[in-house]
Order: sequence, then structure tokens, then C-alpha cells
Amino acid sequence: MILYLLKSSFCLAILLAVYHLFLEKEKMHQFNRFYLLGSILFSFLAPTFIIYTNALEIIEEIVPLFQETPNQLLNGNLTQTNIQEESINYKKYLFILYGFIATILLIRFSKNVFVLIQKIKSNTKTTYKNATLVLLAEKLIPHTFLSYIFINKREFQSNKLEKELFEHELAHVREKHTIDIFIVELLQIICWFNPLIIYLKRAIKLNHEFIADSNVIQSYNNTIEYQHLLLSKVSQTQHSYLASNFNYSLTKKRLQMMTKQSSQLKMLLKKIAIIPLAIA
Repeated sequence: MILYLLKSSFCLAILLAVYHLFLEKEKMHQFNRFYLLGSILFSFLAPTFIIYTNALEIIEEIVPLFQETPNQLLNGNLTQTNIQEESINYKKYLFILYGFIATILLIRFSKNVFVLIQKIKSNTKTTYKNATLVLLAEKLIPHTFLSYIFINKREFQSNKLEKELFEHELAHVREKHTIDIFIVELLQIICWFNPLIIYLKRAIKLNHEFIADSNVIQSYNNTIEYQHLLLSKVSQTQHSYLASNFNYSLTKKRLQMMTKQSSQLKMLLKKIAIIPLAIA
């Protein structure tokens, strides 16, 4: 099991390194989304592949270096038994620690899902295009969970919410980004000991924002105004880590991506290069 996890982590590390060095900076967000999700599946399946080779059977005669007396053999067996028992106890404690931390993360995940569901049930809702708006009394940045968009009730009723905000969150709904977040959160519960999962989760969420930003720019063609809107919202409080937030990780990368021009040929070549990487 430990060897399998090491192989899986090694595969994931290579795939994420390729993403960070060659794919993340390119404007092919949908491909990158499925690359990241595919990396999870591939890194768990690849170690199960068995490659058979022909090997020569070598039989060597084992010659004892010295003769052991029955008492020595008995003492040796007792010593070996004690070592094995200690080893088993050591593994048991590791499994207990693993289960304890995984349980805490599972409780945290379940609690956050429960809080979001309670907000949906206890607040006014209205249908908007292909989403359901949940109108809250608290001051907040719009954020999305499944097909629900949480927004401030007063701002919605007074038409003070910018149209770009709606388009951004509607993109999260259309693309079903919450499912990706669920997958990586459950993966983190199972593989909490693997620091690569943290980077994977950040990369997936940032890619979601690239996709939503791209949808807004294509719809309204106002990149500069949209960037100013993002900057004006960045200081406001974030919400549930399970929800897709309008100003998640507003970094230099995200602002630069909005104005980046990518060569179609260059992107195609990078996509094709993934095939020999997977085979290797």
C-alpha cells in the first residue's frame, strides 16, 4: 500500500509539474480543467499497470554460515516474534492517526456542506436564468454552490449588483465547478498526508476563475472595467471554501490571463505533447 501511494504521488508530481511549467500560462482553460481532473484518475490508475518481462530463473544454494543450537534458534525466533509484534503495533498507531485526521477533515467537509444547505433552505430563493438565487441579509460577495448563487438581498432588489457578477457566477453554474471541488476535497480527506493535493486544489480553483473570467470578457468585451471591478471587490471577506467565489485568488496571474494572447498552434502542440508524456 505504501509503495502504491509513493508511485501514485510520483505520477501526480510529474503531471502537476508539467501543468505548472507548460499549461497553466496558456489560454486553454477547458483543456486544463480536464487535464487536472484526469491527472487525479491517471495517477491512481498508473501504478496498477503491470509490465511483464522475461527473467532468467537463478537458483542459488543457501549454505548456513554456522550451525545453531536449538536454544539459539528458539531465542532467535522469540526475538523475531517480538520485532514483528512491535512493527505491527507501530503500523496500528499510524493507521489510527491517519483515520483520526481523515475523520476530522470529513466532519469539516460535512459541516460546510450542511451550512450551505441550511442557507438555501432558510432564505428566500428566486430563479435567474439557469440558476437559483439565494437572497441573504448579510453583506457578501456573490458565490456559487452547485446551481445556487448566494447574493445580498438588498443589492439584488435595488439592482445594484453589477451584471458582470451575475455572468461570472452563472459560468460557475453552467460549468458545474462545484463537482470538481467536491472531487478534490474528498481526495484531500483520503490523501491528507500528500502536500501535492493542496497545490492541485488551488490549481483547479484558479482554473475555474480563468474560465469564469473568460466568459465575462467574451460576453461584455470590457476587460479594463472588469479588472477594476475585481480590484474593488478583492478586500471583501471570502466565504465557504466549497463555494466558487467571485474574487477567489485575485492574483497577478489572473489579471494577466485576461489580456494574454495565445498562439493556436502553440497550444495544439502542447496538447499533443501530453500523449507521449502519459505513455512515458
